[in-house]
Amino acid sequence: METRNNILSQIAQHLDISPSDFKKAQERYSAVRSWLDDGSYKSGSLPDIYLQGSFRLGTVVRPYRDGKDADFDIDQVCELKQRHEPILPQTLKHDIGDRLNANITYRRMLDDEGRRCWTLQYASEEGNPGFHIDVLPAVININGRFGEIDITDKESQTYSWSSSNPKGYYRWFKSKNAFSDDFDREQRESIFESHANLYRDVSEVPKQLIRSSLQRSIQIMKRHRDIYFTDRDHKPISIIITTICSHLYKGEGIIETIKRFAYYIIKRHNIIMGGSDPKPDSILDYIDGNWIIPNPVDQDKPKDEVENFSDKWNQEPKLSMAFFEWIYQLSRDMRGFELSGLSDDLSMRIKSFGDGSSYPNILAHTLREHPNVEAINFTSQLLDLIHLGIEGKLDWKIIEEIATRNVKEFPEGENRDIARVNYYQTIRHQGLILPYVAKQNIRRILEERAYKPNFVFCGNLLLGTATRKMLQDIIRNDNYENDVMAWPIVRLGKPELFVPPTPTRV
Repeated sequence: METRNNILSQIAQHLDISPSDFKKAQERYSAVRSWLDDGSYKSGSLPDIYLQGSFRLGTVVRPYRDGKDADFDIDQVCELKQRHEPILPQTLKHDIGDRLNANITYRRMLDDEGRRCWTLQYASEEGNPGFHIDVLPAVININGRFGEIDITDKESQTYSWSSSNPKGYYRWFKSKNAFSDDFDREQRESIFESHANLYRDVSEVPKQLIRSSLQRSIQIMKRHRDIYFTDRDHKPISIIITTICSHLYKGEGIIETIKRFAYYIIKRHNIIMGGSDPKPDSILDYIDGNWIIPNPVDQDKPKDEVENFSDKWNQEPKLSMAFFEWIYQLSRDMRGFELSGLSDDLSMRIKSFGDGSSYPNILAHTLREHPNVEAINFTSQLLDLIHLGIEGKLDWKIIEEIATRNVKEFPEGENRDIARVNYYQTIRHQGLILPYVAKQNIRRILEERAYKPNFVFCGNLLLGTATRKMLQDIIRNDNYENDVMAWPIVRLGKPELFVPPTPTRV
């Protein structure tokens, strides 16, 4: 486990901003801060300029867009501490924009007005990554809690106010990310030894470069998400990943942290898809048909004032569906990485870390060379192979060969019927039509095993007649312990089958 965690740490370091690039970003951020700090504004005075988002949390990872690494994002707040009443959101927005535009250098770098921010584009230099700084105009919320600010929102030429609390969130995250003085010292010494040309003394190494297992785990998951959603819509926002993972963090290594994150989400998703509602925990809730991931900063607020990070999920169901699909993929890829120790099995699209055979090759070899394993283990591993075929990581001919042998070698009975269903799904996942004999066989299985929810659900998926009740029956029958939603065969179901039902109160 320690070796695998070390490999993940190497991957995260590769994805992270380097100390030299961080220093350059810090210089640019400081220059912008000085310029804004000296400005005069109609909306207020006493500007407070500070970082927010991944740079401040230490979870920054090189973005991946359009099939390649992109520029680093630096989020900077320009908060006016003393308000000049009354304030219009457009006045505040253009106060900050006009100040940036008044600088000849920044004028050339300034993008068109964004929805909430003004963006300064810094070109890459000598092969190093580029940066862009998003400057968020804000004013202090006079009646708010610690750190609460009002920010502008422009949509269709209409300006409005919304609220945020980056300082409060950072304070909460820091409380979850506590580490020892020894860990801090070891990290600083390691960075100093590797970049002695940047610092005169170990004490000069910025605390913002110290990374715990929590921060490394979030970096790994954000990169995995970015790759997974390269050609997919509805990518989950980072704040959801960061918030849930931070709630669950117990100080373990990277692998344990990511597995805990995935297990928790999958477990709750199974309960919800079974038609029940899990006990509310203020982390990931589903109440009265609504997803709720509350901002932990708002825990003392009335319920109707709490910011819900998953609010858009309730407006667009595909967002939540995409999130859970990604979580199942993350769980499978972590399982493969644990076996192989290769970064390639996590689909990071970076240089390869680790040595040995890839997970698809290991799994295919195991099932080819050791056919006499226990039926339930064989079936579980075959399902992993089918997932690999769906993902384009393994030739379908190999999977069909193993699935066919499975049908022939298992004795007649329930295990052979399971093997038949699995073989038929290899055909369907390739987009092929089931032959007449196969359909007759499935109908025979459904008739003989009508009392078995797993056969009812899977057989009807193959025939295209599965219903939500069948899905609920199988999940409830397994007492929410079996990850039914992780089975590859569910991909054959119609999308509406997997929209969570409104929970039934018991």
